[in-house]
Amino acid sequence: MRESENCPDCNKTTSFGWCISCERIFMKEKFPYWSSENKDIDKLIRYTQLNASQACDYLEWIPFEAFEMVGYIGSGGLSCIYSALWMEGPRQNWNNITQEWTRTGPIKVALKRLNNSLNISSSYVDQFEAYYKCIQSALFAEIFGITKDPTSNYMVVMKYYENGNLYQCLDRFKGTLPWKVIINILQGIAIGLEKIHNKGKIHGNLHGGNLLIEVEEISTDTGDVYIDIRIGDTGLYGPSYNTENKNIRLNQIYGVLPYVAPEVLRGEDYSTASDIYSFGIIMHTLATGRKPWYNEPHDINLAKNICDSKRLEISEDMPKFYAELMQQCCDNEPKKRPIASLLYKKISWCKLFCDYDDTKRYKLLSQLSNTYTHPKIHPEAYYISRLLYFPELSNSTGYL
Repeated sequence: MRESENCPDCNKTTSFGWCISCERIFMKEKFPYWSSENKDIDKLIRYTQLNASQACDYLEWIPFEAFEMVGYIGSGGLSCIYSALWMEGPRQNWNNITQEWTRTGPIKVALKRLNNSLNISSSYVDQFEAYYKCIQSALFAEIFGITKDPTSNYMVVMKYYENGNLYQCLDRFKGTLPWKVIINILQGIAIGLEKIHNKGKIHGNLHGGNLLIEVEEISTDTGDVYIDIRIGDTGLYGPSYNTENKNIRLNQIYGVLPYVAPEVLRGEDYSTASDIYSFGIIMHTLATGRKPWYNEPHDINLAKNICDSKRLEISEDMPKFYAELMQQCCDNEPKKRPIASLLYKKISWCKLFCDYDDTKRYKLLSQLSNTYTHPKIHPEAYYISRLLYFPELSNSTGYL
């Protein structure tokens, strides 16, 4: 199939055999034959299909019966994750002979079950729609569609990332990654943030648990490490259902406390600058191989300390330029933090110097025990998104 040719049906230009005009008509004709049983979700899926700009750049409604071997993986504060085998798989290529789409066939997927989404809020679905165009690129976790489980809770159907998240990756590498690998990972995250911020949006929930590993390779010849990362949960922070607790302020804070910027803890809105703060904490996680504030409870005392400018310690082997950039990202004043585009440039400059200490890092990696485990985590340290309610830190009267 040539990259560009004319559609035999409407004579308009196609891309790799995919005609936008004809496909939109085809999908629109299918609207009466499927339903999520929720008008807002139906509207969301139809919106993505009618506004697709390239082949398969949209969501599908996928009946739960299409999945086999559904198995529980784990739970976060607001969702549960399952793995499953999607027998059909996503669309792959247009077959000119049969005049229909071929599919990949069985593919392993992740099903993110949104807790209490039987009564999913229209604002959450609107949020999904607002961010959908931001995340359709190789920088972000791939989303195939939406389904509904037997309990009538909605599930987001995503690509299954075999290598897990950033924490699991660090544990496999005994908490020690070469600096050039760390810089490459940070470049990918910075580009993703720049893309989101340029669209006038924010991520709002950036932390190690939703940074997913696409590729993880070690060269048998050189020992070089390659890690390709994807950003997940973009814009989808907070519960999917309406909350009615009048003792909690209207603009609730949901997140992983160590990654939440001090101004947000004090009651201000999430912003592009609060995303940069989270990026700074990720820099520390990558450099040390340890979860932030792992050895103390994630409670009001830690929140107060963060607001009072207490920051994570700088390790002895952390390069000066790296430590300085991390400190800028975590500045207590949002206006003093670099914007995403400048952040990417600074990370790229860091790359010019990142080889200087990698010899010691590779040596350390080879000497570490194969039974390496992360240092013991405090029983009240939480790394899943949850409600963070600290009214005593608020700068406003936004609490009821």
